[in-house]
Amino acid sequence: LNPFHAKRLTKYRWLILGAIAIAATAVSAWLLLNSSKDEAWERIQQRGVITFATDPTYPPFEALDVNGDFFGFDIDLARAIAERLGVTAEFEAVSYDGLIGTLVTQRDDAVISAWVIQPERGKEASFTPSYFNAGVLLITRSDVDVTQDDILRYKWQAGKTLAAEYGSTGDALIRKWLRLVAGLKPVSSTDAAAAMQAVEDGSADGALVDAVAAYDYLRGDVPAERLYKLKVAGSIPESDAPYVIAVSAKSTVLLRELTRALYEMEADGRLGELRVKWFGEAAREQ
Repeated sequence: LNPFHAKRLTKYRWLILGAIAIAATAVSAWLLLNSSKDEAWERIQQRGVITFATDPTYPPFEALDVNGDFFGFDIDLARAIAERLGVTAEFEAVSYDGLIGTLVTQRDDAVISAWVIQPERGKEASFTPSYFNAGVLLITRSDVDVTQDDILRYKWQAGKTLAAEYGSTGDALIRKWLRLVAGLKPVSSTDAAAAMQAVEDGSADGALVDAVAAYDYLRGDVPAERLYKLKVAGSIPESDAPYVIAVSAKSTVLLRELTRALYEMEADGRLGELRVKWFGEAAREQ
């Protein structure tokens, strides 16, 4: 096992996710029985192409290379999903605030763009399960014993020194926990890397860092003898930022097929492989 890789989903959390999945399936089934035909799905089948709207200004999720070609984690994921659907993926560059509009006008079939669910758009769009959680992670030294349940119940944090970049979500969480946890000591760092370095050198017991920054540090130019001192000890559910694929609220069949493809990719390891490709081994299990 990779010493800094830790599975952060407890049995309790898997039960919650299972219940959510069952509920989502029931809702999808109801929609299928009570809706008109899915024009987007029929269009995809007729053309052999699924078009994704994306804002290519957010590497490593989506960006354009010097030739104007799309690349990134989301782009690879969209192509892998399209392959499972038996079609080809095409992409349109759209500003972030205009992405859902392309679904409403049927200009594009789906949105994949590091998109976090916006409940207020529920009348316009439906969303797949999450394929990446960009929320805050707890980084500790590899020999630290901590469980996800201890984090959830604020048991582990008691009496600990926690570092975070000043003004970050992690910093806000620590300040919130100061009112809930006895003996907690905050350390303000200049950036995410400095917060994790504080854990390395022993001046902090843990660091709260957003997932992308944490993965980047753990796979970066850190000497191996230092890197293996750290691990992802757990996630902070109250800061979850689940990335999803969006489709039109009318695209009930397409939503079902995208959801099926994501579950299959998670089960057979393909989704984990894509996370490793773009974010390193610590991101394999989310």
